Amino acid sequence: MEKILLEFFATLDHSLKKQQTEGFSQLTVSQFQYIEAIAALGQPTVSEVAARLGFSKASVTTALNKLAALGFVTKTQSEADKRVFYVRLTESGTQMVNAKLQTVKEYVNFVVSALTEEEIRQFEAILTKLVQVFKG
Repeated sequence: MEKILLEFFATLDHSLKKQQTEGFSQLTVSQFQYIEAIAALGQPTVSEVAARLGFSKASVTTALNKLAALGFVTKTQSEADKRVFYVRLTESGTQMVNAKLQTVKEYVNFVVSALTEEEIRQFEAILTKLVQVFKG
C-alpha cells in the first residue's frame, strides 16, 4: 500500500511541477498556502489571512513580506487605520493560482479517464473519507 500511494503522490507532484514556470518553483508549500488564502479572500487584511490559516499575525506578516519581496503579493496600508494592511496578489501570484488550478483540473481529467464510473464513485468516497479523518 505504501509503495502505490507514494507512486500516486509522485504522479501528482510531477504534474504540478510540469506547470511551474520560472520563479514559481522557489516557493514552499507553506508560501503557496498563503497565496491560495489571499486568492480565496480577495483583498484581505493581514489579520484575515492569519485567521484563515490559523497562524499568528506576526508570522503571517513575516511570510507576506517574503512573498512581497518575491513579487507575488503587495501590501497596502489602510488610509482609515494605519495599523491595517491589505494584501493582494500581483499578476505573478494570480498566474500561479491559475496554473495550479489548471494542473489540478488536468490531473482530475487524467484520473477520471482511467477509471470506470463505479471506480470514480469509489475513489471519491475513499478520498472523502480520508480527508474527513485527516481533518479530525
